[in-house]
Amino acid sequence: MSLRKLTGMLCIVSMAVCLTACGEDSPKNTEEPEATEATAVSPSAAAVAKKMETITVFTIDASTMSILPSRVKKKEDDDSLDYLVTLVLDNLEDDEIVIDHVEQDGDKAIIVFDSNKKPVSDCDEEMEDLILECFSNSILDNAEGIHSVIFRTDKGAYVSAYKTMKEDEVYASR
Repeated sequence: MSLRKLTGMLCIVSMAVCLTACGEDSPKNTEEPEATEATAVSPSAAAVAKKMETITVFTIDASTMSILPSRVKKKEDDDSLDYLVTLVLDNLEDDEIVIDHVEQDGDKAIIVFDSNKKPVSDCDEEMEDLILECFSNSILDNAEGIHSVIFRTDKGAYVSAYKTMKEDEVYASR
């Protein structure tokens, strides 16, 4: 028997097993569980739970020196760039990264870093790249109406030991 025929037969058998297993009815519990003090949810707690949603921001995996998506809770009513940048900062958990301010100019997000802190200074090239990627990816993925990200320092254009960008140079866009 050829390998092609054997593979085809295995696929058919697998599909038959799946369809048979999916078609079986299991006994269903139609009784409502009794609410106890431990399981009862007050209307206000349910309302708070509905207001919370999660979004994906990026963080750094120090063991592999790569960026990873991370699900974080977000207040439903706050979609501002400042709030999104704060979520990224909190997720990075690095007190040496300092944002001077964040602004929006049309469809551009502008993040202004403190020129004496990471990622502008006291940072190796790989870590600088990872930090900038975390901010740009998180903003482009989550900020509605933002199509590009510009990085600057409190002194003007973004200039570090490894990167030199013009004041309005787009770092990343979609």
